[in-house]
Amino acid sequence: MTNNPQNIIRDSLGKMEARFLAMIGPRLIFSIDDARQVLGHRADDPTRQFLERLQRKGWIQRITRGRFAVIPLSAGEARTPQLHEFLVAMELVTPAAIAYWSALNYHGMTEQLPRTVFIATNHPVRRSVLKALGMTFQVVSLRPARFFGTTKAWIDEHPFWITDREKTVIDGLDLPQYVGGVGEIMKALGLVWKELDEKKLWHYAAGIGNSAAAKRLGFLMETLGLGRPEALRKAVPLAPGFSSLDPTFPRQGTYNRRWGLLINVEVGQ
Repeated sequence: MTNNPQNIIRDSLGKMEARFLAMIGPRLIFSIDDARQVLGHRADDPTRQFLERLQRKGWIQRITRGRFAVIPLSAGEARTPQLHEFLVAMELVTPAAIAYWSALNYHGMTEQLPRTVFIATNHPVRRSVLKALGMTFQVVSLRPARFFGTTKAWIDEHPFWITDREKTVIDGLDLPQYVGGVGEIMKALGLVWKELDEKKLWHYAAGIGNSAAAKRLGFLMETLGLGRPEALRKAVPLAPGFSSLDPTFPRQGTYNRRWGLLINVEVGQ
């Protein structure tokens, strides 16, 4: 038998299976309910068994419970769905926004390409690290009041949600461990400052509910000679006490009383 698309479809699929894939394929990702609708099944019909058979044959793959992706012929022998990791991320938790290091890279604020895809959501999750389609996802659970500053973006004609530039900066200053440390945010500020809305940064720094983020922002702005750090001090309340500039490093260094920070990493312009 020659290995061409026509033979693969004819020899590997029944008529109903081929028709189903032709109808469901444009969706890229589909649910069991979507499958029922396409098949004309009722709730008690064997939709799950139908999908399990397609998965065994290598034509679809389960992403997460009740969600599947079509494996196109163009996937070749690898037999894996050709899906962007951001679209997969949207299927793993709801609501979801691409955030932290992944958003930093997407917005052109770092050259580092993290192997893990970072997702923010507004509720607790049972597992913070998820695996799907050979990819690793880090889910960061935020309190609902801290889940803001998201915007819709597109891959081809498929939407996903991502934190905007300003929220990505503030998130990185709030939880530096998810962006590779404060040094990455410092580089980002120097790289794209002219593209940022300074007042939005202040607003987000006040809204994140962690004074340390505002302290770090002000210190980095002053160190880099960016914007109006003194105006930030007046606009955003700074809690008393000292926070580490970078909590991913040991708590040792020199104290900066102006910003209430323990400077525990080397910084410079």
